[in-house]
Amino acid sequence: MSKEHSAVSGALQESALEYTDVTSISTTVHELRLSFATNKTRELSFRKAQLRALLHGLRAEKKTLLDAVYLDLHKSAAETGLTEYSAVEYEIGLMLDNLDKWTKAERAPFSLLQPALMLSRSEVRKEPLGTVVVFGAWNYPLRLALLPMIGAVAAGNTVVVKPSELAPHAAVAVGHLLTTYMDPAVVRVVQGGVHESTELLAQHFDHYFFTGSGNVGRIVARAAADRLAGVTLELGGKSPAIVHADVGDLSVAAMRIMWAKLTNAGQTCVAADYILAHRSVKDRLVDLLRDAAVGMYGESFAKSPDYGRIVNKRNWQRLAGLLDASDGERIAVCNDERDENDLFFPPSIVDGVRPTDSLMRDELFGPILPIVTYDTLQEAIDLVNERDQPLALYVFASKQSAQHVLDSTRSGTAVVNDTMMHLASHAVPFGGVGPSGVGRYTGRSSIDTFSHHRHVMYQPLWFPSPGVDSVRGAPFTGPENKWKMQAAPSMAYPKLRPLRESILGRLFTFLPLWRILSVIPGFILALAVSKPVMRRQNKP
Repeated sequence: MSKEHSAVSGALQESALEYTDVTSISTTVHELRLSFATNKTRELSFRKAQLRALLHGLRAEKKTLLDAVYLDLHKSAAETGLTEYSAVEYEIGLMLDNLDKWTKAERAPFSLLQPALMLSRSEVRKEPLGTVVVFGAWNYPLRLALLPMIGAVAAGNTVVVKPSELAPHAAVAVGHLLTTYMDPAVVRVVQGGVHESTELLAQHFDHYFFTGSGNVGRIVARAAADRLAGVTLELGGKSPAIVHADVGDLSVAAMRIMWAKLTNAGQTCVAADYILAHRSVKDRLVDLLRDAAVGMYGESFAKSPDYGRIVNKRNWQRLAGLLDASDGERIAVCNDERDENDLFFPPSIVDGVRPTDSLMRDELFGPILPIVTYDTLQEAIDLVNERDQPLALYVFASKQSAQHVLDSTRSGTAVVNDTMMHLASHAVPFGGVGPSGVGRYTGRSSIDTFSHHRHVMYQPLWFPSPGVDSVRGAPFTGPENKWKMQAAPSMAYPKLRPLRESILGRLFTFLPLWRILSVIPGFILALAVSKPVMRRQNKP
């Protein structure tokens, strides 16, 4: 361990991860629900104050946070700073800069489409859901716990954050950050493992946010279903990188694929899980992949200060078992041997992999890169579509070929001629589809995810007149009420151009204000018929 991290190591080890008393979890959630009921989190000024407090704590605790991640994953401060710390800091700034705009009620214009509503006013309010729970993940323990929490707080909710116990040093650091700098009436931390998580899932939340495996995601989804609450699942899957024959620069493609694969020692949900390479470029690609890896980490990955470690022995043994069971051809990237005691797992390129190989069954989540060769682009597309929708899809090809792939496949996200850089764009939603996830977040999408979009309509009492207004309800029988059958549909749901069958009817829709013109006969008839009826009803 370097001198850079030795001091914080002692501090964090002395503050060993202490699990939350299970019997206190229900009280914690209840107190947060009571806090939400006071409505103080609805005030934008209060939310911004919480975000500024978090920003202050993030900067004050930066070294502790970066060192904690190093102790758990051997991830360098530079890598954690880029992929985690900076992302969290940026998200706070983005929320502070845009919160007024993103939470402002969205006004709907006067409804000229429907004459019955033309004097009404509608708006969609973004209101907080209530009390939500965020389950973080061990592979990016800062980013995946704090990014969704920031969105939940910015949207006006109270939040329980559950860091992953598999990254214990980071869990301690995140817990310290939140308990020290955030208002306990808004954010609480629950530490623990399966037992504590199970107890959390038994509580009443208004939204459940989980990042992790599909198996646990199903458990979280069932808990949300029991409460009829919303759920966001950020899962994963086998994200492919297609390298086609018409790729513009094969060396750039190799570098970008290998960068994504070896970041955090391959323990990234959107890393390129495997490569689909066209036969004409495959051999050259293999050479360039190895060159790119060595160019980033040197000949000895074990000695590189920038190369991470597998999170624990269970995952290390899982990777070793998958690699040993593969029928593919292993291509040495370096001369380092894997070391279980150090949790070191050298990068492994495996060529000649068949779709039925052990490496192609589940998401690898490690520095193993299988290569499947194809002869036609349609063959590669079919191989992608035979599997569950991945969280990410990468395509290195000409514009025309890439567009064909995008039009023929499904995935949570997709990137052409790059890998993982879409994670830096908080201006667009991030999320999976199907088995790779449910829902989306970051930036404005987080506000939308953690808000209820409440439609509010304002309707004048004086319009329409009582006689015309009677069109909406009974009685419908009798000759004096036949006019309702004619007037009501055209007032509420006029026939739009695609619904009109006659040529004359379609031409009529080109007239200015045709929707209002179409209901004038109904209004006249309504007034003519309803006034005598009302006079008779009002006679003593």
